[in-house]
Amino acid sequence: MTLANNRIYLKQLFETKKKHDTGQAIDVLPFLTKRTGAVKNQFNNILGEFTRSLSNLTLDEKAIKRQDEFYTSEEENEISEQIANNVEFKEEDEKYDFIRFLDQYLFKGEKINPIHPFLFNYIKIDKNHKNEFGKYAHFMKDVLVEENSKVSTIFKNKEADDILTELILSKMDGLKENKGTNGVLQYEQLLKPISSLYQEDLLYLSKHKEYFLSTFALLTHFYVFMYASQLVLKFEQFSEANYDSIQPLYFALDWESISKRRKAADDLEGFRYVKGKSSNLFPHIHTLSHLSHLVSEKEITGEKGEVISLKTYSEITKYISQKGAEYEELFLSELNMWIQEYADMWKIKNTTKATSVEEGLRELFTCLKQGTSAGVADKYGKNIEDLGFNQFIKNRGSLGHILNVKHDFVLLLTAVSVKDERIPLNELFVEFEKRGVALDRYSKKEVISMLDSQNLIDKKSDSGDAQYVKPIL
Repeated sequence: MTLANNRIYLKQLFETKKKHDTGQAIDVLPFLTKRTGAVKNQFNNILGEFTRSLSNLTLDEKAIKRQDEFYTSEEENEISEQIANNVEFKEEDEKYDFIRFLDQYLFKGEKINPIHPFLFNYIKIDKNHKNEFGKYAHFMKDVLVEENSKVSTIFKNKEADDILTELILSKMDGLKENKGTNGVLQYEQLLKPISSLYQEDLLYLSKHKEYFLSTFALLTHFYVFMYASQLVLKFEQFSEANYDSIQPLYFALDWESISKRRKAADDLEGFRYVKGKSSNLFPHIHTLSHLSHLVSEKEITGEKGEVISLKTYSEITKYISQKGAEYEELFLSELNMWIQEYADMWKIKNTTKATSVEEGLRELFTCLKQGTSAGVADKYGKNIEDLGFNQFIKNRGSLGHILNVKHDFVLLLTAVSVKDERIPLNELFVEFEKRGVALDRYSKKEVISMLDSQNLIDKKSDSGDAQYVKPIL
């Protein structure tokens, strides 16, 4: 009997490892339980690993360094030296001048300046953050891009509009095909609307090269942050959650002052709710892992390479309902047995025997929350704050942390919402909400004023009726 055997596997897993483990279930988020805070203000440093993951490439730093032991310029930018070594010069001074030019043109300090999408592949990853940022990169590939070849082509294509860029790209080396496990799914895609919108917006921006280069990082950062925030909302709704839509959260504009009466400062509709429930992320993910093991149609053995899909509460209740009353009764029996076995292992008292599937799901979560280290769960959840720090979250003094949008992000959101055809002004805010960004009436007025000052509002009459937002790009 698969249900019973899978319960036995779970028991053996915990008795062997003596710690919380997701077993064979695919993971959900790239967060670490020790919360390093490394992603604060460093999200852009993940992009190189992300684009290389999409292109199935690896950056071979040794191949770049070994070409020349001595640096021609004081900046010592390896890539500038490597490009120059592949170009013929009549005199040594010409090579020196070319390297100095590349140092200024291709770099901002030690960081590469991506003048072409292909150059994102050359953003290095700090060795100290390789594990954590590598997890983020794989997560972004699995849940935002999936297998969309059109997106990966953006960063594989070397076509250039000018001779200089064409020369630079043709002479660059150091990327090699990844022969590892790049194609293995490591993170379960639970929110299809977010990945669909990200791909749609990214592909649209890619048609406008200069704007794409300046906004690719910001767009990607937003969707990763929104994905994590939405999971907090959905998990808290258990079986009632709808994963086919994004639940808007209220943001405030970076330049406006707000009071406690504003929507963005609300306990239920802004970041305060996400922050308050973020410590539940860890026990929710492990609850779903346990449940996914129980209902797996194949018997779990724990063999190397064996994986099972992680199901949401909604998917689990639907699956059980479709299997019929006899299966539901059997599932409840095995679930109650597992809850008691887990409670015994972690010395948890006062467990309640569930009489319905929904009650059983909640009881298992409650049990797991008690069995999980409060410190570990808290640190895991606070990764969301680190992810949104100083970009999508702002400290508003006594109001605490509030969801925040800056001027450049309002323009970016407007660009991808409007695209190539003007749209009615009210539809603009509908498009914002589709992407998870809700604004109250005060913030909407500020946005309208900002767009109007940049001549992006098209008024059909002097009275202001039937206003439209014009394309930005």
